Amino acid sequence: MIRPLVPALSLTVDRPGVSPAPAQPSLVAVQDTLDATFAKAVGRVGGPGTQAIAMRDGQVFWSANAGKAIDNPATPDTDSTMFAYASFGKLVLGTYTLHLVENGLLALDKPISTYLGNDTPGSNVVTLRMLLAHTAGYNDLYEAPETAPLFEGGDQYDPNKRYTWEMLAPGIHEPISPGTTYEYSNTGFCILARLLSRMSGGDAALENGIKQFLQNAGETGDQLTAQRSQSAYLRFAHGYRTHAGPSNGSLDYFTAYGATGIPTDLYGMPFGDGMFAGTAFGAARFLDALFVGGKLLKPATIMSMTTPTTQALAANDTYGMATYRTEVSQRVWQGHAGAFGGFTSMGGTDRTRGVTLMVVTNREGNASIAEAIWKELAEAYASVTP
Repeated sequence: MIRPLVPALSLTVDRPGVSPAPAQPSLVAVQDTLDATFAKAVGRVGGPGTQAIAMRDGQVFWSANAGKAIDNPATPDTDSTMFAYASFGKLVLGTYTLHLVENGLLALDKPISTYLGNDTPGSNVVTLRMLLAHTAGYNDLYEAPETAPLFEGGDQYDPNKRYTWEMLAPGIHEPISPGTTYEYSNTGFCILARLLSRMSGGDAALENGIKQFLQNAGETGDQLTAQRSQSAYLRFAHGYRTHAGPSNGSLDYFTAYGATGIPTDLYGMPFGDGMFAGTAFGAARFLDALFVGGKLLKPATIMSMTTPTTQALAANDTYGMATYRTEVSQRVWQGHAGAFGGFTSMGGTDRTRGVTLMVVTNREGNASIAEAIWKELAEAYASVTP
């Protein structure tokens, strides 16, 4: 468990002639509440390997681990265990993209053909803003007949063969009514990663550029990364999917298909829809740097990023650009969730209070396990803090 760095809850001082402020809960009381809630929430969803962490204004004030990183051989989940973030990584990639926009290297409303050429369907109409906001209208490449056989369940799935853009491209079709409606799209973020790779000079250059950018959030590559390595594999949890078969009702996503390392579709290029992996601490530190510390983007950019698009609002959603809002106990959290390959994640920041809460798990079911745990923690935190 990561130890709190400093007592992060605010203190109050009584001043003559001023009504005393409401009593603040002690740090220990908040930690005890979160500890109890975490234990119950993890138990309710079957006891997956789980990391959870809470920060305020850049400082950790609570964290917890539970379960196993690997079921067989039994391996405990520790602070350094790595998890795939799945779609939470869209927020990381989107933030880096907007950083390039701020620096004049990309433009939100130019056709992506400006950067990609004309090889990608719809590139003369689709813009960067549409990719970030899920309004581009692309099909799901994971279900396209040209590419579906390459993924889990398909007769060409090979978790040991590296994927390339050239393998994904045949599954991308002409977009439908670009810019008109909101529809969540993994394909759009794969295209975004391809665009960024082309602009950077290749995949390795893009990964290095992201790594340098994340240093502004205190990241060194061991807590949040898009780079695959043997050292990462040695720290990685296995992802498990619940099912009706053996192995305590779960399928080990790593071993079930013969992977000899981290399955090649789990994170990294060319999968801009789920490009990152790391610890709960790495993800929480990123969120805090973005939404509380102001270390990654300018305030005006964050305002545009977090404002729901008209298309999303029309679909009763709150998605802006690579992020959305979640309301719990009348508090608004800005962040993103993810689920893929036996992993789930959920992270958000209460920008009003400067509080960030992140949960990652290595168990995937019909509903997001990380989101269920995260929601209970958010409710518990709200119940004991003003």
